[in-house]
Formats: sequence, structure tokens, C-alpha cells
Amino acid sequence: MWDHLYPYFLWIENTRLGHGIRESKWTFTLAEVFHLFGITVFLGSILVLALRIFDLVLREKGVAETARELMPWSMSGLLLTLVTGTLLFTSEAVKCWGNVAFHYKALFLLMALPFQFTALRLVTRADRQSLPPIVRKLTALVAVVLWFGVAVFGRAIFFF
Repeated sequence: MWDHLYPYFLWIENTRLGHGIRESKWTFTLAEVFHLFGITVFLGSILVLALRIFDLVLREKGVAETARELMPWSMSGLLLTLVTGTLLFTSEAVKCWGNVAFHYKALFLLMALPFQFTALRLVTRADRQSLPPIVRKLTALVAVVLWFGVAVFGRAIFFF
């Protein structure tokens, strides 16, 4: 499958944006710094929410209330991560194409995004009695595994 995508990856890397980021002294570095900051904010909010679902933190607040309060943080972190990640990708698309860690990162990202906005959102909005605790906890665990998988494989791109 990846072989068929090579021309698109090559085109992306050779765009003016990709070339500009790659050739700039500071753009790639700044994008990477903000990318890591966005990842930290986003993963932190996902982890706090999962810990709340497991009743390990913030027990005085409901899950829905905690999710509502974390929403601006998680969405800001996710948006910052996606925007800066796209910028970083455009500068090294061909490198990513041939990198097995990137393939897994893309797979985890394609699973994590819809999971975040469907299953996790459903669980965090549901009344405590409407879903069995095991369903809520498994959903939180899957969300953490998916998002940390994105981060771990993203970091592994450097090593492959």
C-alpha cells in the first residue's frame, strides 16, 4: 500500500511549504518545540481524564464535569499538535514514507482520532449509571494506549 503513496509523499515534500520549512534555520525547530508542547498538553489531559474515569483522581468531580473542564486544554493541545505535526511532515514526507515507525504512528493516529470523538466522548458524557464501569474503564484505557502509541511511534521516527 505504501508504495502507491510515494508520489504523493514526494509531492508534499517538494511543495513550497515543505521546502521552506526544510531550508529554514528556525521554522522546523520552532514547529518541533510547539509540537512537543501540544503533545504534552494533550496527553496530559487525556491521562487526567482516564485517571478520573478509574476513580484515582478528582473524585469530588463527576467524569462529565472533568471532561468538560479539560476540553479546552485537550482540544488546544490536539489542534496545536496536528498543525505543527503537519508542518513537520511536509518537510520530511519522503523520510516518513520509508519509515516503519511513521507507518505505525499513522495507523495509531487513524484509530485514535475517531475513537476520541466517538467512544471516549460517549463515555465521558454518559451518566454514571448508564454504562457499566468496566466499559468506561476499558474505553479510557484504549484511549490512553492509542494516544500514547501515536506519541511513542512518533518519537521512534527519529531512530528508524
